[in-house]
Amino acid sequence: MKNLLFTRREFLKTTGTVSAFAWFGIKPTAKARRIIDCHLHIKHAGRDLPATIAHIEGLGCEKAMLLPLEDIAGGVFLTTDEVLEAYRQYPQRVIPFCHVDLRRDDFERRIRAYVAAGCRGYGEQKQQIPLNDPRIVRMLEIISEYGWPCTFHFQDGPKGFNQGIEQYLEPLLKQFPRVKFIGHAQSWWSHISADVPPPNVSLYPKGKVKRGGLLDRLLADYENIYGDLSAGSGYNSLARDEKFAAGFLRRHRKKLLFASDCPCHDGKGANWKGGCIGVKTIELLERIADAKTRDDIFYNNAARLLGLA
Repeated sequence: MKNLLFTRREFLKTTGTVSAFAWFGIKPTAKARRIIDCHLHIKHAGRDLPATIAHIEGLGCEKAMLLPLEDIAGGVFLTTDEVLEAYRQYPQRVIPFCHVDLRRDDFERRIRAYVAAGCRGYGEQKQQIPLNDPRIVRMLEIISEYGWPCTFHFQDGPKGFNQGIEQYLEPLLKQFPRVKFIGHAQSWWSHISADVPPPNVSLYPKGKVKRGGLLDRLLADYENIYGDLSAGSGYNSLARDEKFAAGFLRRHRKKLLFASDCPCHDGKGANWKGGCIGVKTIELLERIADAKTRDDIFYNNAARLLGLA
């Protein structure tokens, strides 16, 4: 009599992989998700470099853009030299950006020195000067020579940063087509809607999004503008109206970047009572965006922007 006992290998051949996995109670391994975090800081809420690397890995990211923040008026928060040292220690995890306070007399020389040192972009641009300030224009002239991305913190109001997004951003997009502008923060994401409250009323507007917002138009009309989905402002812009957000993500899937700007210590919420904003954003994207859109937002757009792919 022919032996009726099949080996596991024979069973896989005769039944097919999927049904065989089900027969043996084995779950197929899901395709690994690739993620680049496009907005992260060392020293955020006191986090040190090892904890920052733990955040990158804990969130499941391959790499992160580490953005320095230099503020000579309020005390230097994070220097470009510290970011470059992090890159030397963790070259497989860190994508170094540079940032120089534009109120310094030597900002032009220092930007060029950081290009030579290996930085890959500029930002986070964040000083209390208006967006049409001549020093911002000069910074864009310099980084345009290198075709760099530049992350802007847009926050209107008297104590804001790069104020005047409605009046001044579009002319800069036209003037500097080689600069890849990355929009971030409260006044950027408030303009997902055509109905934007004054900054003294709310920088985190709630409720349904009114179609026809500035972001929809700029992202559609200009190749050199991107949106960074980080922090509470990015999350709020999607969570406030998930139905609108799902369409917005599909329309601009090639122009949006996953980013966390999160201060927690491990990519899971440790040392931060609000939990990891990166985890919340990933969960939201998993729920409302299709697989191709997620792949672009999580990895492909950043890789293309930085010349990694």
